[in-house]
Amino acid sequence: MDVKLVNRILLVNDDGIDAQGIKILKNVAEKLAHEVWVVAPIIDQSGVSCSVSLKAPFRVSKRSHTEYAVYGTPADCMLFALKHLMTDQLPDLVLSGINNGSNVGFETILSGTVGAAMMAMTLGVPAMALSQVSSEDNQPTNWHCAIHHAENVIRKLHGLSMPKNICFNVNFPDCNADQIKGYKLTKQGEPDVSELILTPTKDPEGHDYFWFRAKRNQTACHKDKELDIANSGYVAITPMSYERTHYPSLNTLQNALNFD
Repeated sequence: MDVKLVNRILLVNDDGIDAQGIKILKNVAEKLAHEVWVVAPIIDQSGVSCSVSLKAPFRVSKRSHTEYAVYGTPADCMLFALKHLMTDQLPDLVLSGINNGSNVGFETILSGTVGAAMMAMTLGVPAMALSQVSSEDNQPTNWHCAIHHAENVIRKLHGLSMPKNICFNVNFPDCNADQIKGYKLTKQGEPDVSELILTPTKDPEGHDYFWFRAKRNQTACHKDKELDIANSGYVAITPMSYERTHYPSLNTLQNALNFD
């Protein structure tokens, strides 16, 4: 019998409520919690970061007492769940993912998976974003590592005493579970936008429209940072916060600008 970690876990993602990754995560979460709730977007919302629907309403489709499909962003899902649906008893933990593909470096800025975890953290609920690195060569994603290591990683991280303004970003390497070398704490990777591509094209009536594509630059590895760690066969774990102040620059700028 599985020893439960918490009473209630809430699941979200950005790939959509019917995506393979969240189904895998639900199987994991059922080993960790007495109750597992799912509040996730009805369609793929990759790349929306922490975006919320401030200027438009969103609808919700109830699939069961504990499962809701939201016509909105991952952050909308968090706001709906934590500010409306579960106000009588908030979840003990939010798990976001498992994303189909990595969330490292600049990807973490764009990611709806990470954005949902950030929103949960901001609303006071411990959160983790989980992603399965994929080959990006149109081959089927190998979920084996995430399937077999997610439970252990979640148990280890949730047992830590951490500040409330921290969430975890976890990337499982693209290999089988028995091939991983271990777990490593790491730093967010450097931003790389060289593989952000905008392709103009035309519709059948001759009007312009554009396709945007973001491909991971596999050559942009940095020692002891996420992509390098994951490519080396380790589960990469990054503690993250919404704080983006560049503190080393504060004193330098203060002296240079001589503000009162």
